[in-house]
Amino acid sequence: MERIPVTSAPPRSNEPLVLAIGKFDGVHIGHQAILRHAREDLGQARLAVMSFWPHPVYALTGNAAYTRLLTPGDEKLRQLERQGVDRFFDVHFTAEYAATPAETFVYEHLAPLQLQRVVVGEDFRFGQGGRATVEDLQRLCGDLGVPVTIVGPVEENGVKVSSSQVRRHLAAGRVEAAEALLGRPYALVGNVVHGDARGRLIGFPTANLGGLESFVMPQNGVYAASIEMQSEDDTRHWFGVVNVGTRPTVNGQDLRVEAHLFGFSGDLYGQPLRVSFLRRVRDEQKFDGVEALTAQIGHDVDFVKRMLGML
Repeated sequence: MERIPVTSAPPRSNEPLVLAIGKFDGVHIGHQAILRHAREDLGQARLAVMSFWPHPVYALTGNAAYTRLLTPGDEKLRQLERQGVDRFFDVHFTAEYAATPAETFVYEHLAPLQLQRVVVGEDFRFGQGGRATVEDLQRLCGDLGVPVTIVGPVEENGVKVSSSQVRRHLAAGRVEAAEALLGRPYALVGNVVHGDARGRLIGFPTANLGGLESFVMPQNGVYAASIEMQSEDDTRHWFGVVNVGTRPTVNGQDLRVEAHLFGFSGDLYGQPLRVSFLRRVRDEQKFDGVEALTAQIGHDVDFVKRMLGML
């Protein structure tokens, strides 16, 4: 997939495009519905997405929660590519960009893209102050002869699927509910970094995941997980137990994500890992000592293995 950084108007397209526009944080089943509509009747056109970074809520309000995303950076590209997207317009969203008049956005930013069609969700807003609606988009694109497809919301159990809803589920540790809205398990992606090697000393070696500052974190606790190492020359998969937390039994302070991989032995330092959360096992707890912690980890491992049919 081709990524095109954009700071104002995107470069002129040399081929016809069908363009989906939105934040697409999470690429959840609501976003997937938009992309499914965009894939219909592509003909000779390529499927493109225009999205925004940093998150507009952070750019406009400074809300630090939105420095963390469900699908930051390369993870969004990966998920969009899985949905058949060929071209990604990565718009740098600033207060200045947010002040772009609706007419300028359509006549100067969209017009050069050789658009066959534009596809958006029904709650899409654009232009200065986000005051322009999908009806305004239809009217302005109509001036260019470009039809606009408006996709209604997707609901799960009567509740509209949204990135905010996924965030709420993760904050409560409801990773299975988050999976239902995402259409896949929620995953963190990072590189294995050096820890304090306590896991190896107590018989449960763990891989410490670093580089997670841009990801929304699930609630602290112990989880069953699927773990994938994917590098240029090696792809391997394991199940395992993952702890998200501060390790209170050993007076830890910083938040860590530590994965114990079933059946693995060797060195993973520096390797990229994808940790996909399958089920919450328990809260993170402070135990009376390392011996009690070790016994509990053994129970956690057995529980997850039984759950997965490995015992």
